[in-house]
Amino acid sequence: MMKDNQGTLLSVKLDQLRAFELDPRIIRNPYYEEIKTSIKNRGLDHPPKITQRPGESHYIVFNGGNTRLSILNELWLETQDKVFWDITCLFHKWLSGPVERGNLHCLLGHLVENDLRGSLTFIEKSLAVQKAADICLSLYGAMSQTELLQKLDQAGYAIHQSVYSRMTATINYLLPHIPDLLYSGLPKTTIERLLMLRACTSKFWDTQYQSVAGKPDFNDVFAMALIPFNGPLAGFSYDGIRDELTGLISQALEIDYNAVALITDAGAQKRQALLGSPTPTLPEINEQRRYQPEVRTVLSTPRNTADEVPEQNDEPFYDSHAKPGSAPSVKPHAAGKEEQESESGNITDTDPAEISPLERPEAGWDIEPVFDTTENLPSLAEQTAWGLAAKAGLEHLIQPSQENGFDLAEPDSPLSNEARTYWQLLSFLAQKMGGAASLWQHLLLGSAMTSAGFGDDVVINIFQLIRLLRRLHEKQREEASS
Repeated sequence: MMKDNQGTLLSVKLDQLRAFELDPRIIRNPYYEEIKTSIKNRGLDHPPKITQRPGESHYIVFNGGNTRLSILNELWLETQDKVFWDITCLFHKWLSGPVERGNLHCLLGHLVENDLRGSLTFIEKSLAVQKAADICLSLYGAMSQTELLQKLDQAGYAIHQSVYSRMTATINYLLPHIPDLLYSGLPKTTIERLLMLRACTSKFWDTQYQSVAGKPDFNDVFAMALIPFNGPLAGFSYDGIRDELTGLISQALEIDYNAVALITDAGAQKRQALLGSPTPTLPEINEQRRYQPEVRTVLSTPRNTADEVPEQNDEPFYDSHAKPGSAPSVKPHAAGKEEQESESGNITDTDPAEISPLERPEAGWDIEPVFDTTENLPSLAEQTAWGLAAKAGLEHLIQPSQENGFDLAEPDSPLSNEARTYWQLLSFLAQKMGGAASLWQHLLLGSAMTSAGFGDDVVINIFQLIRLLRRLHEKQREEASS
């Protein structure tokens, strides 16, 4: 036995080692065979980290390493080579106190290790975080979500409140109906779109359901839309789920398909409002053909995993696009096309003219006359505000307002610095701030009684200037770091 500054080096027999039963990984490691080949040819690059619960004779993997332990057992059975039997490990003492405290420490260690490697699916990570939250509640008793996340942070694993909310929503609303799709690696960005789709349609259902008696529960309708798509990621279609849900809601509430589509297809709605695309002509409800799951097709060719870039933060990627005719493009692509990630998680070539205003907000300014009414504009404004609030997990605070487009409720718990910034911005746009802010609200927004101080051309120039300054500072940072 040797002391190490990160633990104690200890020689352990393979049959003394056990996997950590709360390991976040549920499905087989996608790089299992590559790791096995490496261990077979080179041995272990680093000693596995292990620990031991009080009163137990065997050791368990401390953080990460369950895949390597499984491979060592396979290689021992295949080769009977002693190098796979006598294992030098790095031993860490079990945390003092309740056993659950040590379990939490190990679980969070596995989460941190997997975050560094980036190989967990979003649903695996969500379930592991939920398990960690359950352990915290058993240790410290009932607490608010903010207090819970503070406990996890103190234990060594920081997680943003909005991310945690999306994780719990994924477990509650998606996992029961599309487990195979989630475990096959449905990207977080697509999961967020499904959750936003559910939130928008649920709100619409609640407003329309009051006048319709004897209709099914919304959760059942949403489940019916999801279940046909529970399969491999390669066959997934977000548009298919959206179309299925639109048809089901239309039939259940006996509402015209087009009216429901304005809610489920927010991107198309904004494209029509901003770019002037014609409203699609659809048949009457009783003639509309519902989406058939059996004719689903793969949206695009699977991308090369060797070129796959780990998921980054939630910064909107459209910041890298310049206003047409005002500044050079900063992400040139061959043949004037741009790579975009499809709903299935695949990369497709998209003509810039086909990109949604949600992704290219600078693509247009004029509003199609059919939407340019006091009845339709508040709905557009509310949905846009909802999407902005969702970036910080504040979508539940957005409320409809016929006068201002949307209203914003006060948060019922302390907000993180990021969420507070979003809330203040939304509060400004909802014209809820007084003092000096009211002057800028008048200049930029106007009110139901007075016109805005700045004309449309000035506002466009302001945002063009913001775009150029953001890009300038980005280039300056790049040069400074090179």
